[in-house]
Amino acid sequence: MHRASADHIFALIAAAQDEAAKWVVIFERRRNLTAVGCRAAGLWQGELSSYLEPGLETLPLMKNMHLLRNFRRSAHLGLALSWVACIGVERPAVSSMKEVTDSPPGHDKPFEESLEPGAAPALGSVLVDTEQRFQTLEGFGASVAWFHDRISGATTDGLYDFLFPELGLDILRFRNRFERTDKTDEKLQQEATIYKRATEALGYPPKLMLSSWSPPSRFKASGREKCQGNADCTLKKEDGKFVYAGFADWWKRSIEHYRSLGLSPHWISIQNEPDFLPPDWEGCKFVPEETADFPGYGKGLAAVHTAIQGLDSPPKMLGPEVLGIHYEKVQKYIAGMDLNLVAGVAHHIYERGNDTMWDWREPGPDSFLDEMQAVKAATDKPTFQTEFNTDEDRGVDGGFETAWLIHHSLVTQGVASFLYWDLVWPDTKGLVAMKGLTPAPRDQYYSLRHFARYTDPGYVRVGVETSGEGLLASAYVAPDAKRLTIVLLNTSKKAMDASVNPGSFAGAKTEAFLTSYRPGATRRWHDATLTEGKLRLPARAV
Repeated sequence: MHRASADHIFALIAAAQDEAAKWVVIFERRRNLTAVGCRAAGLWQGELSSYLEPGLETLPLMKNMHLLRNFRRSAHLGLALSWVACIGVERPAVSSMKEVTDSPPGHDKPFEESLEPGAAPALGSVLVDTEQRFQTLEGFGASVAWFHDRISGATTDGLYDFLFPELGLDILRFRNRFERTDKTDEKLQQEATIYKRATEALGYPPKLMLSSWSPPSRFKASGREKCQGNADCTLKKEDGKFVYAGFADWWKRSIEHYRSLGLSPHWISIQNEPDFLPPDWEGCKFVPEETADFPGYGKGLAAVHTAIQGLDSPPKMLGPEVLGIHYEKVQKYIAGMDLNLVAGVAHHIYERGNDTMWDWREPGPDSFLDEMQAVKAATDKPTFQTEFNTDEDRGVDGGFETAWLIHHSLVTQGVASFLYWDLVWPDTKGLVAMKGLTPAPRDQYYSLRHFARYTDPGYVRVGVETSGEGLLASAYVAPDAKRLTIVLLNTSKKAMDASVNPGSFAGAKTEAFLTSYRPGATRRWHDATLTEGKLRLPARAV
């Protein structure tokens, strides 16, 4: 809720002396809320709504609001008592997700299958071997760590179907907001609402992962949850010792509180990106082994593990959730951990070199391969990629690179799970960008969907042989062996005719869906046709 100052309101009132005017609208915006000063003249909500701009609806009129009290304090007593405050509340600008998906951005632009004009389609082949078995999937997911309000109130019809079953989302990652100093983090019921709606859409509850960006400020050396690159954005000391016990007790009580809201985490991660001091958001630095200045991640993990063992069915633990996999970050942290305490090794894949260019863009997804192989070799535990997004993507880039990195994570590293960062985020970020409360799915949404929509937890990745320059493929078989899902990527600049052979798998029906990535003009998730076992893949397509 945003309340304009009384002085500003009266300035506008003074400028609108026409007694016939019923309304004064104050265009002071904060996250698309509009404050409306309206005369208490027996006007009905329906009449008020007709004066509000599209996308806004009214809350009941309230004479005793703070805004009116400000009026009474002013010299305009007589005028002020004849006015009340009305608050505009945003509604989605579209009523149904069908309106959003029927005409995606760029759908009407010219489209070329090949990025090399005049080039004949290349030839490729895929052969599946269902007898060759690799990792079992825990599923695909995304985070709702901020901007919970965008999907916990009024939403476009069908949004939760679009975000969960139609995407194939299995895992929902929340930020631990228990006992926060920031008052905007007090509304934990928002997570309960999101979880309830997700469960209704899916028909079963998604798995929950709970990660901490920062413990409450009372446990911090800086006394603040937010970091600004400051070295004291870490656990504090008492009597010369880091407060591991207090940190662990807070985690135990966090789980109890979330459970009281109907939210029982399947996994917890004690600290998001412990290797990083954020410039302007929450963090809490831990190092692999305790030093005079910083707590040890392994000691924090052990303290929390001990504390939560008193809970009924304690959640599984993941860690260390470091920022990236280059520079042996994962290996350094797990060297200081008791791996018996965790169900899996978790990390992110944010990588950027001295050229300041994000590696997903340049040198590109193949530049992650050596590090992925090194992480795989460093542990026998299942690995989880728990956060990635295409930073600085201009709102239109990075969709195909996201799919490419998901493929490499699953095939080269063998991750059990891949989570995108933000399920929803304002403006031009997230899997689904939110223009106020209006959803706008991005190319990245469809990249994750190609892997997630027709797989589920328990699916097993099976063997695939490919031929054809730039053709990548992975395959997944259901636990009951009744479904085989194959995901193909054409990373080349030429269109490709790929023959697809499911091997010994005998399917009764085949469906194919195709996304061809062109920044700002992607052709998203449309039916594709297998003709005599061949599929036409445009350049940069999944």
